[in-house]
This record gives sequence, C-alpha cells and structure tokens, in this order.
Amino acid sequence: MTQQHASIPSGAPHQALPMPSVPMPRVPLPIQAREYHHFWRTPLLRWWRPVVAVVLGLFAFIVVTIAATTVAMGLDVASGRIDTSVLESMGPDDIKATPALFLANNVALALLIPISMLLSRWIFRQGPGWLASVTGRMRWGWMGRCFLVLTPLWAIWLGLEAVLVSRFGEGMDLAVNDDTWLLLVGILLTTPFQAAGEEYAFRGVLNRSAASFFGNRWVAVVVGALFSSTLFMFAHGAGDMWLNIFYFCFGLIACAMTVRTGGIEAAIAMHVVNNVLSELTMPFSDISGIFDRQAGTADATVLIGVVVPLIGWALVEWMARKHRPQVSSAPGREHQQMLDEQLANWQRQVLEWEGRQAAASQQYPQQQYPQ
Repeated sequence: MTQQHASIPSGAPHQALPMPSVPMPRVPLPIQAREYHHFWRTPLLRWWRPVVAVVLGLFAFIVVTIAATTVAMGLDVASGRIDTSVLESMGPDDIKATPALFLANNVALALLIPISMLLSRWIFRQGPGWLASVTGRMRWGWMGRCFLVLTPLWAIWLGLEAVLVSRFGEGMDLAVNDDTWLLLVGILLTTPFQAAGEEYAFRGVLNRSAASFFGNRWVAVVVGALFSSTLFMFAHGAGDMWLNIFYFCFGLIACAMTVRTGGIEAAIAMHVVNNVLSELTMPFSDISGIFDRQAGTADATVLIGVVVPLIGWALVEWMARKHRPQVSSAPGREHQQMLDEQLANWQRQVLEWEGRQAAASQQYPQQQYPQ
C-alpha cells in the first residue's frame, strides 16, 4: 500500500515562514484627531474598559473616604469634640462638621487625582498627562490665564453677596475662634487639590467613560456631560432641589469648558476659585452645619450663583479665541503608521516566501514514495 506525500524532497531549498519581528499591539492613544471627551476612543478601547474604570474608581473613592473619615473621627474623639458615649447612637444626620472632618473630606477628594491617573494608566494605558489635556501635559500657562480672568469675577460676586447679606440679611457674624488658623491653613493647602480631584474624576474619568461609547461627536459630548454632571450632583449628597440644580449646572459648564479648551485646566481654575474664595469666611464662623444640604436649606436665589460660572465660561471662551489652546490631537498616529509598515513588510515577506516555495515545488515535482 502506498501513500502520496505532497512534500518537497530533502534536496530542495527550504526557508521557514517569516514571522513579524515584533507583536502587533493595539495602540493606546488616538490614531486620528480626537477631542478631550473622545480621547479613550483608540484601537485599544473595548466596551468593558470604561465600565471597569467607573466601578474601580467608585470603589477606591469609598475606601479612601472611609479611611479619612475614620482618622478624622478618631482625632475628634481624642480631642473631646465627639463624646464616645453617644457615638454609637449617632446617625449620619447627627454628625456635625468639625475641622478634622472637613479636612478629611478635602483629602479624600484630593486623592481622586492619583486614583484617576492610575485608572488612566492601568485600564487605558495612557499616561497621567493625557488626562490633563490632549497635549499630554498640564498646560500651566493656560491655567494661569484662566485664574487671572476668573478670580476677579468670583471676588466681585462674593463681595457683592456679602454686602447684600449684611444689609438685607442676618449678617455673617464673623470672628476669630480656636479653629481659625487650622481652617485657614487647611483650606489654602487642601481645597485647591480637592477641587482639582473632582475635575480629574468627573470631567476626566466619568466624562470620558460615558463619551467613549459613542462615535458621534455631539452625542458623545451630550452623554458625557449629562452622565458626569448627574453623578457630580449626587456626589454632593444634597436633598435640596435648588442646590442639586446648581451642582448639575456647574458640572455642565465645567464639561463645556473642558471640551472647548481641550483639557481640564479651565475647569480646575473655575472650581478652585469658587471653592477657595467661598470658603474664606469659614475659619471665622461656625462650620458645624456646612454639610447640611437637606431640603429647605436653599431656595431659588441660589440659582443666581449659576450666572457667575456662565460668565466665567464666556470669559474662558474669549480667552480660548485669543490664545487658541489645542483642542484635539492624534498622538498615536505615528505609532500606528509604524505598526502598519511592519505588518505590510511582514505580508510582503510572506508573499515572497510563498513564491519561493511555489518555485521550489515546480523545480522538485511531487513524487510517490513507498511506505
């Protein structure tokens, strides 16, 4: 019994099939011009990556919040601010703000900066700089210009508000107290990072996560802004409708600034100016009720405060038209072109190899061999 072998005799020239010199990875950066909200739409993107980023980010924030709050309450118990005999019976609404709890809240929110950077690096394989802007770095000069135009606006508004409150309201009743210096230093050192942490998380991670599901630019802009602004509103834990409307609008304006300028620098500047200046009276007043945001703590007049961020948005738009910050980029394009060239070279080698094998097969025709 015989068997046919379609093989080349041992005397025929033979070469191994050429293989690619390097693996063909998926590029983690945009290979076509992408705006900030779309920066995670890369060849590496898979549907599960944004989902994992949101879930892990939320889990990490809960952990650091519990840790920071536990440390703060421990300090308050040690200092006698909280009576241990009533600690177990206290509910969330019974806990009054103290300098330690306020600063712990700031620290937990500030830790959203490294948390967001790690999510960008581990899940999307993009360095921390790409979360700041489409240029891959924090544009400090651009941020400085935003501070220069936004700070006077908020100073004028808060000054006018103080005058109106003192004239037509109950007055602010400010005085130096035992916590004045601790709060003053703490606010100046932690509040800028707290505000920046919220921008990294909400305008960065959450905005991009939602927007990455949609290829259409405007659909992605709208969905990303609505998703991140809604979570931004809920994160403040307000039970008052008017406060929730204010937080939601603030988030939308920050998203608009981010997309328009190609980075979170303008939103950080607005958030820092708003928080730092509005907190400067805290060291001279009773802060026990600063976390009280139950229904009825505000009214429709709080929406007057939305006008200020809107004016700030207009000022940032004016600055953007004047200085033209980069709003999109494709930093992965050259990497993708290199990979495409490597793949084309390998395919060319395969075709040449197949041609040589075909020629060898003709030179050494198939033969039958006895088994």
